[in-house]
Amino acid sequence: MGASVKAISYYLPEKILGNEELSKVFPEYSPEEIFRRSGVKERYISMDKELPSDLAVKAAEKFFSEHNIDRKEIDFIIFCTILLDRQAPTTACLLQNRLGLSTKTGAIDVPMGCSGYVYSLGLAKSSIYGGLAKKVLILAGDCITKTIHPKDHALRLLFGDAMTATLVEYTQNENIGSFVFGSDGAGAESLIIKECNARENANAEWNEKNKDAGGMPYGRLYMDGMEVLSFTLKSVPQIVNDLLEKEHLKMNDIDMFIFHQPGQFVLEKLRRKMNIPEEKFFVNIEKGGNTVSATIPMAIYDALRTGKIKKGNRILIAGFGIGLSWGASIITL
Repeated sequence: MGASVKAISYYLPEKILGNEELSKVFPEYSPEEIFRRSGVKERYISMDKELPSDLAVKAAEKFFSEHNIDRKEIDFIIFCTILLDRQAPTTACLLQNRLGLSTKTGAIDVPMGCSGYVYSLGLAKSSIYGGLAKKVLILAGDCITKTIHPKDHALRLLFGDAMTATLVEYTQNENIGSFVFGSDGAGAESLIIKECNARENANAEWNEKNKDAGGMPYGRLYMDGMEVLSFTLKSVPQIVNDLLEKEHLKMNDIDMFIFHQPGQFVLEKLRRKMNIPEEKFFVNIEKGGNTVSATIPMAIYDALRTGKIKKGNRILIAGFGIGLSWGASIITL
C-alpha cells in the first residue's frame, strides 16, 4: 500500500502587477531595481471581493478538466489557506458543495502559510495510510495581497496570489517518502497577520488608522525580514539534513530541490549555504512571486512542464514560514 502524488494544476488571478506599475507607486525603485531586490517580474492579484475559496473553485475546475479526473471519486478535501471564508463553517465543507463533490467527501481546513503544502501532503498521506480516504484533493494557496498595506514596498515587491490543486491517491507503489516537521511559536511576531480574528479584531480605531488602505478588513501582514531570514537559514538546512538522515540518503541522491519560494535573495542564500548545484535547485519566483502555500506545487508543475524534472526523479521539497513552522519531504513523481 502506498500514497502517491498523481496530478497537479494551478490557477492564477487575471490581474497582473508588473514591476513597471510598481515603480510608479514606488518611484525610488526602477523596474530593474525591483527585480534585482525580489527576483519577481510580475505578480497576480485577486479581485477586491475574490477570496482563496473562489480561486480554489477555479483551480479545481481547471484540475478536473486538465487531468480528466472524475470529481465524484474524490473522498477527502484539504483546503490550505490563511484567509478562510469564516471561522465557521469549515471552508472546505463549502468547497465540497461548490465543486459538486460527493456528500461522502471528508473536508478539513489547514490554516497555514508557507509550510502548509507540506503539512497538507503529510495529512493526505496519513489519511490514505489510515484507511480514511483513497483520493485526497489538496487545494493550497492564498490571496495574501489582501493583507499587505499598499505603501509597504518590501512586501508588495514579493507577494502574489495563486491557488493550486493536487491529487494524492492510494496506489500500490509509494512515491511520497518520510516527513520532517517543526514549529516555534516563540517567533510568531516576526511574521504575522494582525487585527483579523477573535483575539484581536479590527475595530474603528484600526480602520481609521488604515483608512488609506480601505481599513484592511482582512488584517495586515507584518514581517521582520532579518528575523525571518535568520530563521530560514537556520531551520531549512537542519530539516533537510534530518530528512536525508531519516531516509538514509545523501545530498547527491536528490535529483531536484524544490523549496518554498520566499524571494530570490533568500533562495540564493540557502542554495549557497547548502552547496546545492544550480541545476539541482529549481526557482520560478520570477512569475508570480511568493504565493505562500502555492509555491511548491506551482514549482513542481513548472519543473515538469519545462523538463527540469522527469518522471522517476527524486525531489526534496521544503516549506517554511509563518508560525513559525517548517516541513520537508521527498517525493518521486
